[in-house]
Amino acid sequence: MALSYADAVWLVKTEAQRHASLQRERCSIYSACDRVAAERITSPISTPEYDTSAMDGFALSSTATETASPETPVTFNVMATTTAGDRPYPAADSLRDAKDSIPPCVEIMTGAPFPTGQEWERFDCSVPIEEVVVQEDRCPPSQRRYVSVCKPARRWQHRRFAGGDFTQGDRIIEAGDCIQPQHIMAMASVGLREIPVLRRPRIAVFSTGSELMSDASKAHQFMIYDANGPYLTSILRQWGFDVVFRGVLQDDSAAMEESIVRALDYGYDMIVTSGAVSAGRCDIIPGLVKRIGGRTVFHKVAVKPGHPILFAMLPPPRETGETAFFGLPGNTVAAAACLRFFALPYLRTLQRQSPEEPKAAALRLSNGETEPCNGAAGKVLTFREAPDIFRPAISTQSGQVWIIDDHSPGKTRPFLQANCWAHIPSGVSEMRAGSRVDIYPL
Repeated sequence: MALSYADAVWLVKTEAQRHASLQRERCSIYSACDRVAAERITSPISTPEYDTSAMDGFALSSTATETASPETPVTFNVMATTTAGDRPYPAADSLRDAKDSIPPCVEIMTGAPFPTGQEWERFDCSVPIEEVVVQEDRCPPSQRRYVSVCKPARRWQHRRFAGGDFTQGDRIIEAGDCIQPQHIMAMASVGLREIPVLRRPRIAVFSTGSELMSDASKAHQFMIYDANGPYLTSILRQWGFDVVFRGVLQDDSAAMEESIVRALDYGYDMIVTSGAVSAGRCDIIPGLVKRIGGRTVFHKVAVKPGHPILFAMLPPPRETGETAFFGLPGNTVAAAACLRFFALPYLRTLQRQSPEEPKAAALRLSNGETEPCNGAAGKVLTFREAPDIFRPAISTQSGQVWIIDDHSPGKTRPFLQANCWAHIPSGVSEMRAGSRVDIYPL
């Protein structure tokens, strides 16, 4: 009896936990997107570091504006101008420089610091420039400026308080989380320019099969183009890994063994092959793994597509530790499914990332443009077998999903329509419209 999917994934994660020792490295925030944080990253400072203005306007005393109205505006003497990046205006200077009984104010730009010092309460709020009338005394030698306020201002209005965004020690990202642009925005705002990340896992990809061609020329008409190598390489790169495609291996046991053993010398964290893992004459991967001293963790799992998948740990050529080996089926969609639901959990665990959670969607049996799935007339979707099933599917922003009916593991055209994977758990033989379906990104 084949191993269940749940048990297989448990074994995959267990092996990854035993080998989760990726090196740390420093990375510029400009290159950190999609990297994995090596440790919890917190804010080293509070931001803003001082009280700042949220608007272009004038810092002044709200108390002085209590009687302001269009008929009886309150006039302020502009003592200075402060822009973002300037040192704060010393509030005490307003007493020394003030003339007559006209209260002081300071022109203040967005992001500029409020006046500081013993007389700071003379400048408790900011009044936007659109809400004042600016007057200039053009008579030398003063050439002073004044502003008139025509309505009462609120205490603290348009004032951003120190520490109102981040406080020192606030979490930005946890260890094992994938860094996204919003994390980089936060890191940059608190002065972080380099951060600790995990080294990207290094992966070697091989295709197998004497019938495969990796370029545009065919030796004869019965050969086929290799789709697995380009797809597996590109999706692994999209997931953020350091990937090398090492070519197509012919169905020659000795040559294939030599290529894989040679790859071990490069210290990859994972080697992925597609094809040659079933039970036919040319399915030589299982025996090859045994010959080179590999430790087969499992071979064949109760999933569809991808039943023949093989997972092993290959021996180290030097003191570098074992190398994870995934032998994927040769059918293109089956290889894609096995990479997504077996190899990716290994890589996530290797990077100490939390388990991936699916999104829930409601099953839709017809997309309004094609025939209902499996001829079900929009009523029920049935499954002939009951292992865990992974199907290419199309999800909508409204939370619905329909499963692509043409699901042959060897066809690539139906996969072109998909934007997600649907997982139908073991034991489910039918699903009705509206049933919950777990979906995962491609």
